[in-house]
Amino acid sequence: MDVKLLRTFEMMAKELNFHRTAERLFLAQPTVSVHIRQLEEQVGYPLFERSGRKVRLTAAGERFRLHAQRILQAHDEALSDLARWKAGYDDRLDLLLSPVCAEHLLPPLWKQFATVHPNVEVRIYTTRSPSVGPGIAAGRSHVGIGLLPSQHPDTETSIFTEGEVVLVAPRSIDPARTDYREVLLDHPLLTENHPEYWEQILHQLHETQAPIRPMPVNQTHITRKLIIEGLGVSFLPRMAIEEDLREGRLVELPTPDLRLPRVSTYIITPRNKELPRAAQDFLALLAWKPPLS
Repeated sequence: MDVKLLRTFEMMAKELNFHRTAERLFLAQPTVSVHIRQLEEQVGYPLFERSGRKVRLTAAGERFRLHAQRILQAHDEALSDLARWKAGYDDRLDLLLSPVCAEHLLPPLWKQFATVHPNVEVRIYTTRSPSVGPGIAAGRSHVGIGLLPSQHPDTETSIFTEGEVVLVAPRSIDPARTDYREVLLDHPLLTENHPEYWEQILHQLHETQAPIRPMPVNQTHITRKLIIEGLGVSFLPRMAIEEDLREGRLVELPTPDLRLPRVSTYIITPRNKELPRAAQDFLALLAWKPPLS
C-alpha cells in the first residue's frame, strides 16, 4: 500500500476539506482527489462521503483510519531506526517531562548524560504534569519527570528535587521598601501555574485578609513573562525563576507572615517493567531513590 496515499488520506481525514489538505501537503487539489480515489480502489470501500462542499468519513473510513495511523507510525519508526543506526546511535532514551522540568532541570542533565553516552539518542517530549504518569504507563517514554507524583497503578514515583516557593514581582518594585500586601493590592495575583500548592497559599491569604485579585494563568512560562511586563505577581518555585532573579528581571518579595510550601519534582518510571540500558544509566545519573510508598 502506497505510503503517500495513506498520508493524503490521514490529512484528509483530519481536515475534511480537499483544498486545505492540498495546502497542508503541498499538493495540487486534483492530486488529492486522485490519491483518495486510488486508495478507495485498493481497499474496496468508499472512505469519504461528499455532499456539496461538505466531506465526512464513511464508517469504513473511520475504521480504516486506525489502521492507516498504525501503518504510517510503523513506517516512520522503521526509517527513524535506520537513520539512528546510520548516525551511529546504539540505544535510545525517551523522556517525558513537564515544561518547567524540561526548561530548568533537563539541560544540564542532558549535557552530562550525552557526554558519557554519546551513542544514545535522546528524544524529549513534554506534557502537563498530571499527564506524565499516564504517559509513562502507556509506554510513551521510558522515564518521566514532573511536578506531581503519579497516581497510575502501573507506575512508580520517587522524589527528585525539593525547593522553595517565593513571591515574585516586577523589577520596578523595591522589596526593601514595599510590603507584599501593598503589591497584592495593586497587582493581580497570577494563580494556578503549579498543580500542587495554590490551595494552601490562597487559604493563608484569605485567612490573613490579604487584598488579592486572583487571575488564573496555568502555565509557568506565561506567568513569568506577564510578571516581567509588570502585569501581575505570583508565587513560583525558585527553580523556575532563579535566572530571572539573578539577572534582575524579577524581584523576590518577603512574606514573613506566610508559611510558604516547598515543592518537589518527581521521577516516574513504569512498574514491573525492565527499562533499556540507556534509561537505567539516566536514572543512575539522577541518583534515583526507591519509589515512594
